[in-house]
Amino acid sequence: MVASTETANTPRGEILLALKLGGSLSRNDLAVRTGVAGDALTGELGRLVDDGATREGSAPDGLTRYRLTDVGAASAAELLEAERATLGATVASLLDEFDASNRALKETLHRWQLRAEGSAVVVNDHSDERYDARILGELGDLIGRARPWLDRLPRERSRYARYRARLEAAIDRAGQGELDFVAGLAVDSAHAVWWQLHADLLAVAGRVRGEADA
Repeated sequence: MVASTETANTPRGEILLALKLGGSLSRNDLAVRTGVAGDALTGELGRLVDDGATREGSAPDGLTRYRLTDVGAASAAELLEAERATLGATVASLLDEFDASNRALKETLHRWQLRAEGSAVVVNDHSDERYDARILGELGDLIGRARPWLDRLPRERSRYARYRARLEAAIDRAGQGELDFVAGLAVDSAHAVWWQLHADLLAVAGRVRGEADA
């Protein structure tokens, strides 16, 4: 078990919490989500495996992925309970304000994936550069308007600062023509980061994700 004095803001705590929220994750996934990379990540993962908190497994994509064991899940649950006790009320109040931005972003992402063509709705094949540029502009504006809100997330948790940086990086890369960074599943896209942020907030606030939160 993780010692009760450990927090989710330590490298080990960051990894445990990321695996609790994200399930099966590769080394790259963990490095992006936790900010722990290189030898430091190798060392932490090795210790977690040795302690019986995580296990390695091969995935269909050929990457080694890590998952929590029962021991690790119990440790991660303890960390999350500590997060709720310390930050739960603050995060819950901010989550209420998050809802409007969440609805707007989901609607914009819907129009990124599907577009009107006459009276029909078709899959956006990204052949209309003006259409894509307009949606990208809207996404950039939404992220920009969310910055003051993001800055109010608990500063004692470095992962919240990373969410903001990752969102901004995804929008920048999409604007440079890497369109997978809008909603792609294989990269650190704006949609993926926003979903992870929402899952984090819900978990810390002690709420269950419902249909409206998907």
